[in-house]
Amino acid sequence: MEITRLSTKGQIVIPESVRKGFEPGSSFKVIRKGDLIVLKEVEQFTKEEIAEMKELDKIWKDIDEGNCKSYSVYAFFEEMKKW
Repeated sequence: MEITRLSTKGQIVIPESVRKGFEPGSSFKVIRKGDLIVLKEVEQFTKEEIAEMKELDKIWKDIDEGNCKSYSVYAFFEEMKKW
């Protein structure tokens, strides 16, 4: 087990013993569940993919906070026709 700290800029150093095998510039997906933070290495993302993930994060946050609409199946498809 290693110990690290969060900097005033929101940065966390991954200890050398843990980051062996990762190259500088490696991309990671970050997931938080309560007090657990998980990093998962992923392929390099395009700018469009990054923008899409940020938009999806906003959508999921709204859903988690109950800030979304519920539709019947019929109403949902009617709404989709407007898109």
